[in-house]
Amino acid sequence: MSFPFDENVAPESVGMRAKKLEKVVNTFKQQHANGGFPGGQLVVRRKGKLVVNEAIGVARGFRSDESTSALNTTPETLFPVYSTGKPLAGVAIAILEDKGLLDINTPIADIFPEFAKNGKEKITTLDVLTHRSGVLLPHLAGKFDIWQNREAMKKQLADAVPVYKCGTLAYQPGEFGWILSEVVARTDGRELADFVEQEIIAPLQLPDLQFGLKDNNYEAIAHSYWQGKDKVMVAGFNVADNYEGLSNDPGFFNSRNTSFTLIANAASLAAFYEFLINGGISHNGKRIVSEKILKEYTTRQLFGWDKSVKTFLALGRGFMTGTSTPSLYGWWNTKQCFGHAGVFSCLAFGDYDTGLSVAIVTNGNKGLGDLLKRFVPISHGCRAACL
Repeated sequence: MSFPFDENVAPESVGMRAKKLEKVVNTFKQQHANGGFPGGQLVVRRKGKLVVNEAIGVARGFRSDESTSALNTTPETLFPVYSTGKPLAGVAIAILEDKGLLDINTPIADIFPEFAKNGKEKITTLDVLTHRSGVLLPHLAGKFDIWQNREAMKKQLADAVPVYKCGTLAYQPGEFGWILSEVVARTDGRELADFVEQEIIAPLQLPDLQFGLKDNNYEAIAHSYWQGKDKVMVAGFNVADNYEGLSNDPGFFNSRNTSFTLIANAASLAAFYEFLINGGISHNGKRIVSEKILKEYTTRQLFGWDKSVKTFLALGRGFMTGTSTPSLYGWWNTKQCFGHAGVFSCLAFGDYDTGLSVAIVTNGNKGLGDLLKRFVPISHGCRAACL
């Protein structure tokens, strides 16, 4: 098959230890066997080559009362990967900045005048990229009719009263995409999801990265499952409340909010991070964004206590970055890593130190503790396998 489903190469050919990498794959398989998730994919790329491409379990049909029969996971199976799409939105903003079309340090109200209400007149695009705008809209959870109506969303954004003072770190699950989409529309004329598709996904030749269902058969896309406690709060919203009903609804995806409607497979996500590791150059040699601008987005811009997720976060611009202490990317010294998680089931990242591009896509969600418990050993193991 063709890129990004290349033929696997021997780990040694790209400077990796086969035994250590085998241990990583076995850890992934054991997590599945222990009930960590119904189905998933694990992909590792290095030096432009595919090293690991694992698929396991069921994508759909895990619940006995589901309307569809069991669907086994293959490397090509598409999964809802939620917030792993935020970095694509970040790169879209980087492209506009690189072209001199957008100044991320000026108030959003300069191009979206209606936004300058209720104390929002000084909020910048950079504040949104780094989750410091203070704007949270938990009352919009499940309001698919509003999500899909640009005029209704513009009014929601204009009327919003910040929950926190601008500059306060408070992760924005959906607001990140809603605000940035309006910024892009006012700057470029296209919706953000369309801009990403045309300026990033198409030149990268990664059609399996997409916001919304588009032409795909909904019944062929993996189902996301809640396996955790009854109450897990994020940004004022209980994620566990009717999780499967809301997050698997076609209306959820068809809003095409770049914060959480990305549908993808691990192979395509890892290939996207390979493009970032390569400094903004695609696998066929096309430059999409300058390396200088890209580095500003993929390296740490701030670190602090996040009031939405209730944990410490290190952030770039649209990316979650690593730390010197344990992070999603390993047990220690992950400062050169950048990526993003999706709910509590997915993670994709790149590592400038090792040149690795990794994607872990699953459909089981329990909470932040389980996310760390499952993904840190895999991320660390991949990095430790590099010579």
